[in-house]
Amino acid sequence: MKEILNIRKVCNFYVSTTHLTTMMVPFIHKKLNMDINISTFLQYNLNENIDILLSKLILNDNSREEIKSINWKSTNMYKYSNIEKILKETIKNAKQIMIIVAGDEKRIDFVNQCIDKFLDKNSKKVGNKKITIINCYEVSQFNNNILEILDKHQFILNTSGEHLIEEYFEGYERKQAID
Repeated sequence: MKEILNIRKVCNFYVSTTHLTTMMVPFIHKKLNMDINISTFLQYNLNENIDILLSKLILNDNSREEIKSINWKSTNMYKYSNIEKILKETIKNAKQIMIIVAGDEKRIDFVNQCIDKFLDKNSKKVGNKKITIINCYEVSQFNNNILEILDKHQFILNTSGEHLIEEYFEGYERKQAID
């Protein structure tokens, strides 16, 4: 994966699926006009939360439909072949790619390993496309390993947007290099 230089790893922490959708929808809405393909790997079905949130937001119909067209259903994240199939479809005709992974830490780690494997195998097809991987961690699912999670990412996403981790967590010092 070292050959692909346009990869951004972003972490996000949420307390409920409602909180997760409340953070993700405005962020995605800002990205819609950037010719971006979005894939999701979700432990939970977020369709109902998305519908409720979209019903309360003032958006044009086109934006509303684009957000609804994203797969907000729970994804089978247990096999590389399932993940590979989704990623192959995502890279087609895309200049930019956003991959949203949400669930417990074990599933997030597995999906990220599969993404790395896919990018290694398909580096020529991926080329220099800009890839953003957003790993969304449910706060109640991790214990004292927040520093390990932060070390795996460059940025953090919250309700105010995307920030460098070092800017958001004063005094944070990265323990390991990011691939």
